[in-house]
Amino acid sequence: MTDHSKEPYSLDLVSMRATLEKNGRRSFWRSLDELAQTRSYQDSLRREFVSPPSKDLAGAVTRRDALKLMAASAAFAGLTTCTKLPPEKIVPYTQAPEEFIPGVPLFYATAMPRGDSAIGLLVESHMGRPTKVEGNPGHPGSLGAADVFAQASILTLYDPDRSQVPIHLGRVASWDAFLAAIENALNQHRSTGGTGLRLLTETITSPTLAAQIRDFLVPYPGAKWHQYEPVSRDSARDGARLAYGEYVNTVYRFDRAGVVLSLDADFLCAGPGSVRYARDFSDRRRITGTESGMNRLYVVETMPSNTGAMADHRLPLRSSEVESFTRVVAEKLGIKIGAGGAQTFRTPPAWMSRRQ
Repeated sequence: MTDHSKEPYSLDLVSMRATLEKNGRRSFWRSLDELAQTRSYQDSLRREFVSPPSKDLAGAVTRRDALKLMAASAAFAGLTTCTKLPPEKIVPYTQAPEEFIPGVPLFYATAMPRGDSAIGLLVESHMGRPTKVEGNPGHPGSLGAADVFAQASILTLYDPDRSQVPIHLGRVASWDAFLAAIENALNQHRSTGGTGLRLLTETITSPTLAAQIRDFLVPYPGAKWHQYEPVSRDSARDGARLAYGEYVNTVYRFDRAGVVLSLDADFLCAGPGSVRYARDFSDRRRITGTESGMNRLYVVETMPSNTGAMADHRLPLRSSEVESFTRVVAEKLGIKIGAGGAQTFRTPPAWMSRRQ
C-alpha cells in the first residue's frame, strides 16, 4: 500500500470551484479533502484505521492481542467475587413469628410525608425486609399510584453510606450519650420555664407526632416550636387566606374538569397531591364510550415542564407576564378584577377564541 502521508499537502482551489460549478446543484461535503478527492482521502476510505499500527516492529501489540488482554482482565476481575469472605452464620428461628412464612410476602400500609402532604403506600416485605414500594389503592392521596421518589425510597434502607450510629462533632457517639446531653440541656431550661429554648423541625403533618411534641413542650411554656422547609408553600397558604379568610388547602378535581388551564404549575409531577392529580387527569383522558370525550389541557409556563409536555396547547411566557395573562382570562370570563396590567399585555388571539 502506498503511503501518501509524506506527500506535500496542497489543494487545487481552482479545480474545486470548477467541480462545484459543474455539478450545478447543491452538494454537501464534510471536508476540503473530500471535495477535492485527494489521494489521501481516497486511501482512507479503503482502510479501517487511519493510522494502523506498524507490524514491522518487534513485539508490537496487534488489535487481536489487545482484545485478548481486555478479556483476560475482565475475567480476572470477576474472580475477585469468588474470594473467601468472613464466615457468617445463618441461624433459623427457634420460634418463628406467626406471620413470617418463607417465600410469602407481607404487605404493610404506610404513608410517605411530602412537605405538608403525604402519599399512601403499600410496602412489600420478605422475612422482615422491605423489598418493594407501591401506591395504596385505598389512600386518597395516591389511589394505588406512586411517583419516582416513593419507588426509590426503598434504596435508602440499603444504602451502604447511610449513617448507622449517632455522630457528634464528626465522631461516633452513642444514644446514651445523646440522651444524657439532651437531659442536661433541658434541666438548664426547666427552672426558667423554657425561656430561650427552641425546637426546630421540618413540616409536621402527623397528628401523633404533633401531639407528642405538644406534650413535650408542656413543662416549658416559654419554649417555641419552629417548622421550616427550604421550599415551602407559605405563599400558597397566604393566598388561600386572602381568598377564603382562613388557611385552607386547595384540592382540585381533575376527574371532573373538561378544560384545565395551568398557570405556571407543574401539577402532574410536583406539589402536594401530584400523584392523585396525575391519576385523575389521565383517567379523564380515556375514551370510555361513544358519548365520552377527552379533557383539554392549556398550559402557560415560563420554563418547560412535564405538565407542559402533556398539554394540548402550550404558551411560553415570561414570569412577569403570567399575572397579566391571568387578568385577561378573568376579564374574558366575566370576572371582575381590580386595576392591573391586563391592558398592557397582548394575549395571542388564538388562545382567547378557542372553544375546545
